[in-house]
Amino acid sequence: MAAAAIAALSVGIVVLFRLSVSYPIAGSAVTAGFGALALLLIAYRIINPPGDGGELDRGIGAWLGLVAAAGITLGGYLGMQEARATPIRSAG
Repeated sequence: MAAAAIAALSVGIVVLFRLSVSYPIAGSAVTAGFGALALLLIAYRIINPPGDGGELDRGIGAWLGLVAAAGITLGGYLGMQEARATPIRSAG
């Protein structure tokens, strides 16, 4: 989960400071992969909590982690898409 967060932050920093042209696409692929892995691991722990069979409380943090991992995965996926040209509308 930490790898997903670090990958997401590194892509954001590279894009923000325009350090590389090709890194954001490759970094987005890595971010999407780590995000999907984190999403699966968090979902597994929500469904099957750790412990000896006793019911552990699934706090709000687990659900926030699931939403954050889904956001990282979606952001990585959208970062891999080609930029679309916006049509120019004529005044009139």
